[in-house]
Amino acid sequence: MAQLTVYIDDKTLKQIDIAAKREHTSISKWVKVRLSTALETKWPAHYFDLFGSLSKEDLERPKQLDFSKDTRRGTL
Repeated sequence: MAQLTVYIDDKTLKQIDIAAKREHTSISKWVKVRLSTALETKWPAHYFDLFGSLSKEDLERPKQLDFSKDTRRGTL
């Protein structure tokens, strides 16, 4: 397994150490899991089925309402 050297400030390292202890794991394993999760590409089920499902009309801006006949509002 490859090794990676990361330069990190003391405050962040302390937070990582606390999080790893809370999960009863090593710092290396905690960081590995977080990096793996961050790099995963997960799409919701049937996400790609949505492509092409909208028509041109679905994307057109609706007619703007005429607010001149709107109800007069009272003051607070």
